[in-house]
Amino acid sequence: MFWMIRVEGSYLYIGGFKAEDLVLKFGTPLYVYDKEVIIENYVRLRNSLKYGDVEVLYSCKANSNVEVLKVFKELGAGLDAVSVWEALLGVKVGFPPDKILFTGNNVTEEELKLALDLGVIVNVDSIQQLVRYGRLNPEGEVSIRVNPGVGVGHHQKAVTGGVTKFGIYLNQVNEALRVAREYRLKIVGLHAHIGSGILDVEPILNVAKTLTKLALSLNLPDLKFVDVGGGLGIPYRPGDKPLDVEGLGVGLTDLFNEFSHAYGRRVKLFVEPGRYLVGNAGVLLTKVVDVKVFEDGSLKKVFVGTDTGMNHLIRPALYDSYHEVIPASKANVERKLLADVVGNICESGDVIARDRLLPELREGDILAIMDVGAYGYSMSSNYNLRPRPAEVMVYRDEVKLIRRRETFEDLIRHMILD
Repeated sequence: MFWMIRVEGSYLYIGGFKAEDLVLKFGTPLYVYDKEVIIENYVRLRNSLKYGDVEVLYSCKANSNVEVLKVFKELGAGLDAVSVWEALLGVKVGFPPDKILFTGNNVTEEELKLALDLGVIVNVDSIQQLVRYGRLNPEGEVSIRVNPGVGVGHHQKAVTGGVTKFGIYLNQVNEALRVAREYRLKIVGLHAHIGSGILDVEPILNVAKTLTKLALSLNLPDLKFVDVGGGLGIPYRPGDKPLDVEGLGVGLTDLFNEFSHAYGRRVKLFVEPGRYLVGNAGVLLTKVVDVKVFEDGSLKKVFVGTDTGMNHLIRPALYDSYHEVIPASKANVERKLLADVVGNICESGDVIARDRLLPELREGDILAIMDVGAYGYSMSSNYNLRPRPAEVMVYRDEVKLIRRRETFEDLIRHMILD
């Protein structure tokens, strides 16, 4: 039986459940993830990579819920951690340390020490960090994050290659080699990441070509892997062309087969998808609490107010990101209402969706904000001193609460109240 996220009649279903039934059981706002979608996404990507030695590292920053991490651990994935705390969580969940890559930015000495204690792979981001790492772990193994000089992404704020704060620039690579020799470090990995939300295969293949060409020119004797980064995008808007995952797999497979032959031995391929694996598996369910109409002559503006906001999903406010909005029980009702869907935060930028055609809505209706499995809850906050939502995971006809809704007591727990 086919479950997943779909519309039947006028109702939105997530797995085997009506969205409205999940709301009755768990309340709103509510993050819902479909485990089956996550598995399908992983299997499709992994099967596209026919190269003989591949490690898919799930990018924890996209969604760090423990139950989500467990899915990827069970599938055999590794973990891409951008903070030492993500690495620590990965170890606690059960990922082997040698399957966790820690790629920090502006990393403190204390964080480096913790990473070494955990035994994870350290991927250094700067010459200074490499020096500090060498002092802490002489003769140790290390990976180098290279900035290839170009970057792409769904928004300028999500571009990490080029003139940015990330990575060791190509004209600094010789200095990195000098530092590695000084501390007798073994360079076991080369890594690059150019941005997030990429829907075109070519930029990713170009990064892979840059890294493999660099590896051949350096002829590093201890090289174990080349990491082409992540940034694999998903289509958010109707009409967006999805990433050609099979084409990407063929391109990377051919390139790494040629590279390994030229290198004289097989070097492992690392890929770091986050958004691609979980983005379309998540839905944020929210309740309509107000419909406000402004009219002045020929000017009319409708605001559909909800019980969520930019504190729960900041992407529209931060990136002007588009998320499809589906009325959970009126999905096929004629849409005549042009409205902005807005949140409950004290900011004029708290707009979830602008100028959307919706059916006539009333207080108590449920809206589903789509494609929020990545960078939804993980970027949420307690702004306006509002609790964060609960999270649940569905798998076919099973549903599990995977994070309880925050309470006021949670918010003030660490405050000093004299």
